[in-house]
Amino acid sequence: MPDTAVDRRVARGEETRRRLAEAMIALLEEGSPQPSARDIAERAGVSLRLVFHHFDDMEQVLRAAVSVQVDRHWNRLQAVDPLLPLDERTSKVVRQRETLYEAIAPVRRAAARAEQSSPTVAAELTRARLQLRHGIESAFDAELRGSGAKELLDALEAAASWETWELLRGRMGLSRSAARRVVVRMMKSLLADQGGSR
Repeated sequence: MPDTAVDRRVARGEETRRRLAEAMIALLEEGSPQPSARDIAERAGVSLRLVFHHFDDMEQVLRAAVSVQVDRHWNRLQAVDPLLPLDERTSKVVRQRETLYEAIAPVRRAAARAEQSSPTVAAELTRARLQLRHGIESAFDAELRGSGAKELLDALEAAASWETWELLRGRMGLSRSAARRVVVRMMKSLLADQGGSR
């Protein structure tokens, strides 16, 4: 019985941590650039004291929010068959990223603001970038075997990055479809240049 009570307490704690992380996500999605602990507590329907009972500081709340986003959205990135025609592979890679980037945008922006001052957020963003880079390496395996492969990979990664998507959608004000076409065009151009240099 004591073990059962401990298990229930642990489960309740995990549920509260997730509620707080989801409250932060909801506030970010609604346009609050930097929700306070009080805002998060009110949104989650708990006391302010509970925020700092479950988290050491606001950085840890943001880290939990990023983790929830990974659970929710990163399964959108499926391996793209490297044997498909090049145009189809390019389209699939860009469409998957479009869907991901649109879903994670508010939390990703908050993470970008915190990256320089938050080791945990910086580590999570590094992991995410490595996963995205690996996806490009896998999808364009054949094209990345020739000379200049690392430079081509770097260029493809930049073209299909969150930062490029944010530039196109945020600063330039392009629609999703227009931004997608631009990224596809950049990637096709890079891949065509590589093909022509062999």
